[in-house]
Amino acid sequence: MKTRQLILTAAMLAVTGGAMAQQQSTMDVPASPGMTVPASPANGVSNDPYVQKRQSDAGAKAEYKKQKKAIKQQGKADRKAAKQELKAEKKESAAERDARLAQPQPQSDLNKGQ
Repeated sequence: MKTRQLILTAAMLAVTGGAMAQQQSTMDVPASPGMTVPASPANGVSNDPYVQKRQSDAGAKAEYKKQKKAIKQQGKADRKAAKQELKAEKKESAAERDARLAQPQPQSDLNKGQ
């Protein structure tokens, strides 16, 4: 399995290197009147599909992180509210128990004979 991954990675690097070499060679050639100049990355828009995918992936990742952060904050708020509710119920239960224990207990018939 690892050998397959290494071979696949090496092949992808070779393909990427070849594509970069071709792109570099087309950039070095001076533009003739009939040639169109590719869009520069300075304006933020590229015609390269790999760059467009990378930019859209970055946008999607940022959106995912923002949603994940909002969900995490909501979860924290829910846990805090549940914890406060549990504490209030516990306090109320303890108060009821203490009130019942504070009432005098009736003498049972078994204890009167002694």
